Amino acid sequence: MSKMRKFKFISGTEEKEVEATSFKKAVKSFQASFKEKMVTIQWRTKKGKIVVKDQQLPIGRKKKVGK
Repeated sequence: MSKMRKFKFISGTEEKEVEATSFKKAVKSFQASFKEKMVTIQWRTKKGKIVVKDQQLPIGRKKKVGK
């Protein structure tokens, strides 16, 4: 089974922890429930390094497939 990682989303004063296998899956599950434009994400890599990233939301496809 693949390794699940814990991603901590920090937006203003709120913090939410999401468990997912990849960065993109974690961001997509977070943005479905929150309507923030910018969020700070913190997680630990496979090698144990802590990474902090500011991410602009929403993330995903701009154009719909088939149009």
